[in-house]
Amino acid sequence: MEYIIKEFLLFLTYSFIGWVCEVIYCSFPDKKFVNRGFLIGPYCPIYGFGALAVINILTPFSDNPIIVYFLAVIVTSLLEYVTGYLLERIYHLKWWDYSNYKLNIHGRVVLHNSLIFGGLSLIAIYFLNPILLNMINKLPLSMRYTSSLILLSIFLTDNIISTLNALKLNTNLSKLHMIADEIKETMSEEFFIKLKSIQSDEELSQIRVLTNKIDELNQKFNDISKQNKEFVKRVFAAFPNITSKLHKETLINLKAVNKMNTNKKNKKSN
Repeated sequence: MEYIIKEFLLFLTYSFIGWVCEVIYCSFPDKKFVNRGFLIGPYCPIYGFGALAVINILTPFSDNPIIVYFLAVIVTSLLEYVTGYLLERIYHLKWWDYSNYKLNIHGRVVLHNSLIFGGLSLIAIYFLNPILLNMINKLPLSMRYTSSLILLSIFLTDNIISTLNALKLNTNLSKLHMIADEIKETMSEEFFIKLKSIQSDEELSQIRVLTNKIDELNQKFNDISKQNKEFVKRVFAAFPNITSKLHKETLINLKAVNKMNTNKKNKKSN
């Protein structure tokens, strides 16, 4: 049990360090704070899993830093690829995409990132992990147990909330896709022909019915777009390259609506 608690505390620490690195990396170019990661809290679990993986798997090779480096590149690349694949399968969304970079594999991993992760793995194994273990070992056992239980509760709650929000986003994308198709179908070429050549009250009445239907559909689209808006806003900021194979155009429209609402909010605050 004590070993599991140590591993969990290390996992959360590396997850937090990874979150800090991601925030710095993304916030400076945008000149504003960007809360990176899928979860609400200040942690990116993929960094926690990655750090524990390279430490536990590669420590036996620690006598040779060169071997450790190249194996770390492979391990972290495999973890990032599998994570990206699973997220796509579960949520039908591609959260990051390196397709525009050279030497990428299916847009899920890219060479220059993998090389960086290899360097970070060396820092973790030879420098950071001994310090963190020493700090954890100095904590009283009761404090380790208590803090682990509290942190685990917070972490699990965050995962549940974020997962439900992500699933809701995917459901809303499906609804928006259907509404967008219905709007396109209503605003067909026939609709515009009728609009230009109204010759009777009956045709005028038909046009009004269709126009009212389009207005209702647009209102539904806007209402659904506003649902879950805080999560959607955070996800779009954290993953600006997020894409959807099933609802590509709908996701682009939702991004545009989110950007428009954000700009309106910024103008009001100024």
